[in-house]
Amino acid sequence: MKKHIALGLVASTLFLAGCCTAHKTAHWEYKTQTLYLNADLDPGTLNANAKDGWEFVSATPKPNDPNQSAVVVFKRRIQ
Repeated sequence: MKKHIALGLVASTLFLAGCCTAHKTAHWEYKTQTLYLNADLDPGTLNANAKDGWEFVSATPKPNDPNQSAVVVFKRRIQ
């Protein structure tokens, strides 16, 4: 019986400690670029953005575009 009470006390303490701590949320900034799939979308372009702290998020092709371009989204943490 004492083990159950002690276990309940420990579990309650850990639960309350988790609820009371402040959670730090990340703040992001975003940028978009229009890149041409045949010319711009290569590892060099993506690596150049990564060196500046930008992380690739998504690429969406522009519909009915004869140049085959896409809108590329990058994000990085605001410091």
